[in-house]
Amino acid sequence: MLPRLRDGTLDMAAVAADVGDFQSGEFRCQRVLQVQQCVVVREGHPVLRDPTAPALAALEWVATHPIGTGAQPRADAMFGLAGVPPPARVVQCDSLAALTLLRHSDAVGVFPRPWLDHPETRGIVTVDNNALRPCDLELLLLTRADVPLTPAAEHFAHCLARVAVETLHRPSGVHQ
Repeated sequence: MLPRLRDGTLDMAAVAADVGDFQSGEFRCQRVLQVQQCVVVREGHPVLRDPTAPALAALEWVATHPIGTGAQPRADAMFGLAGVPPPARVVQCDSLAALTLLRHSDAVGVFPRPWLDHPETRGIVTVDNNALRPCDLELLLLTRADVPLTPAAEHFAHCLARVAVETLHRPSGVHQ
C-alpha cells in the first residue's frame, strides 16, 4: 500500500501497522487503535514447558516483516531487553501463511492479542511468563501529507476508529 500511497494512486491506506516502514512526516497519520501483541506458538508446543527467552530465540520464527539485523528496531529491542540475540531462522510470509506454519510446526511468532479471539487462530496459544515482551502495535490511518482529506474521508476515518474500538472490546466468541 505504501508505494501506491506515495505515488498518488491510492488516497488512503485504510489501516496500516507502523513497523518503521515510513519516515516521520511522510504521511499524515491518524491513530486508530493501539493493540497489545504477544508471543505465540501452537498448542502443545514443547517450549511451553519452559519458555525462557534463550529457548524461544533458538527456535524458528514466523514473521510478516524481517526480524533482526537492524531491519526491525522493535523486534531487536524485544530480544535485546530479554538479553538474547534475535533468532537466526526466520520465515517471512503473509499472515495467513504464518497462521498455518504456527499451527503445524514448532515455530514461534508474534501476533496482536485480539487475533487470538478469532476462529482462524484456533490451535495457537500465547507463551506466557517469558521475558520476550513485544511492543504494542499502533494501527494507523495513513494519508498523503500534501493532500487534505475530503469530508467523506474524514467520516470514514471516524467510523473506522469507532468500529475498531468496538471490535476490540467485543466479548470473546462474538463476531459479526
